[in-house]
Amino acid sequence: MEQLIVHIGRTNVIPVSMGEDVSGDTITSQIRSGKDRSSPLIVAWTVTQVTDGTDGELLFTIDDAVSETINLGTGYMDIKRVKNGEPIPASDDLIEVLFRQPVTE
Repeated sequence: MEQLIVHIGRTNVIPVSMGEDVSGDTITSQIRSGKDRSSPLIVAWTVTQVTDGTDGELLFTIDDAVSETINLGTGYMDIKRVKNGEPIPASDDLIEVLFRQPVTE
């Protein structure tokens, strides 16, 4: 995934497949203002398992009440994973996030 669009003022739900059993793991994801992992935090995703986690299928969610407060055009998303108390790589690269106002009539 090279870019992701987050719609401001809407609930955003993204399915993510980790490709392996994550049932005992802690998965977190944040969007920051810059490519540096210490850049200011814009928003954190709520991460939930679709099933029991053995299939690696997750849902990343940002609630509409949270997304409506975003006032930037871009950010960078990470995915962090902790297995048996040890951090392990979940994604090598940050994902660019584009924040867009939804099209309404």
